[in-house]
Amino acid sequence: MPPDLINSLICALDENAAPFLFADTIDKAWLLIQEHHDKQIYFISSGSLGKQVIPNIKRVYPQVHQFYIFCGDESNYIDLVMENLSCLQILSHELNLLVRLTRDISKRIIIQGQDYLNLNCGTDALKCFENAEKLELTANQVDKLNTPELKTLKILRGHGGDIGLIQRAKNMTTGQQHSHQEGANATNSAPRTENEDATDYLASAANDDDDPIAQEESGGQ
Repeated sequence: MPPDLINSLICALDENAAPFLFADTIDKAWLLIQEHHDKQIYFISSGSLGKQVIPNIKRVYPQVHQFYIFCGDESNYIDLVMENLSCLQILSHELNLLVRLTRDISKRIIIQGQDYLNLNCGTDALKCFENAEKLELTANQVDKLNTPELKTLKILRGHGGDIGLIQRAKNMTTGQQHSHQEGANATNSAPRTENEDATDYLASAANDDDDPIAQEESGGQ
């Protein structure tokens, strides 16, 4: 795969999801997983490395969300795939692997955004949906061998009479901003009592050394 296509996908993931971290030995891979044990991890490896470490990683670090095996001959790892059908994908082409990874992370970010919507966190939801949109667009641009995948984009942008997730988050954010502004305006426009006016005036006069009335009263005392 041309380097510019690889870079496009890696940069899109770095900017909108999570950074790539690289390890060239099993020990270094373990150290990275231990260091980031509190995060959701997508693990990519060669077939030989994956065969050695994936069973142990699953046992010790269940937060490793998905495994991807890149190899030349998928038939060598059928047993590994069958044992990990729910969390492992094996691919023999770099482009297919990175596009699959990008789309999987996009879908995960959308789920996170929907959780934010349910919590009435419009700003956080909007950020998730816009990041997912960028990932989907990049995957479509890079994947020249297949027709663009539009299903997820329709969910994000809306289609037909359905309002997309991006617009829903924008509507929620706008509504929350209006509510906050109305609350601030109501506080600022609250009627003042006579006592409040008098207190403000006395405080102002007492702190104003240049006020001739205050100086005169002080001199008279």
